Amino acid sequence: MIKGKHVFFRPIEYKDLDSVQSWINNPEMSSLVVGWDFPVSLAQQEKWFERNITPDTTHRWIVESEEMGVLGLTGLWQIDWQSRQALTALKLGDKDIRGKGYGTDSIMALMAYAFLEVGLHRLWGEIIDYNIPSYRAYVQKCGWKVEGVLRDAIYREGQYHDLLRVAILKHEFLAHPQSQDYIPKSLKSGEIPRIKPLEADVAPS
Repeated sequence: MIKGKHVFFRPIEYKDLDSVQSWINNPEMSSLVVGWDFPVSLAQQEKWFERNITPDTTHRWIVESEEMGVLGLTGLWQIDWQSRQALTALKLGDKDIRGKGYGTDSIMALMAYAFLEVGLHRLWGEIIDYNIPSYRAYVQKCGWKVEGVLRDAIYREGQYHDLLRVAILKHEFLAHPQSQDYIPKSLKSGEIPRIKPLEADVAPS
């Protein structure tokens, strides 16, 4: 299980498909994400789940908290194992939970896992120019950098909008003032026991 200070991530289960479907079909929520699709039925959602259950380069997780239950969805997409980078995003379902720190906690927890457990070097994402909450969470609170702007790349409600490409590197996460709160104690203190073979245990070369 992947844990932050207030949230934890777990794999998507069949029981979550109702929630995932409702998020996709929610006009306010869908307007804030880069991808676009027609409204989906529960049957379509189940087929999507079956198609994506064992991919090597994409892993999606439910974001949950002990206090509030299921909060949303996050993950690592398009993992490039050679260059050690991946796309990530965060969807929080209920607008009543926004502004309470769950988003920042989720982003920090995911970075710690991606950089220190998976071994990635770079995470990147995309933010539509009017998605101010995501910009504040990723760039202003979690230390991501704007690497470029794709002009008029997203069409919403009769207007074109710019798309911001944002990213963060492992050393930038480690330099973040709050990163120490998300690094496992064993990694900070070197407490993980290591085998030190005796000379007699080593095969002759």
